[in-house]
Amino acid sequence: MTMIKTTALTVAALTLSACSSFLQPNVAGTYQGTLPCADCEKIEAKLVLNHDNTYQYNTVYFKNNKKFPFSETGRYTHDSAKGIIKLTNSNDLSLKVHGSYAELCDEQGHVPKSGNNYKLQKMLK
Repeated sequence: MTMIKTTALTVAALTLSACSSFLQPNVAGTYQGTLPCADCEKIEAKLVLNHDNTYQYNTVYFKNNKKFPFSETGRYTHDSAKGIIKLTNSNDLSLKVHGSYAELCDEQGHVPKSGNNYKLQKMLK
């Protein structure tokens, strides 16, 4: 009798955990846009979030009619409760993920209130 209860509880727990993983938003995809820059004209950014929690972040800084490309790869973490991802190799850069875009934010998920656009739009396949 105890074995049947244990098996039933295990099956119920596995079912609930499987259902909760389906409810998590899918953040994987390609996000890109133009970001403001304090000491340059602009930053063109492209962020690719893979399903295996790896990423590639490519930026091009435009300054004095020159382009300065930068590329990094690494892993990201996703706090689905707050909708925040953190890029681990990029000084824990945080982005708040919305349905169609990701926006730079602080670790608590607060977005800048400067009036500048810090959004990267999610690209459709």
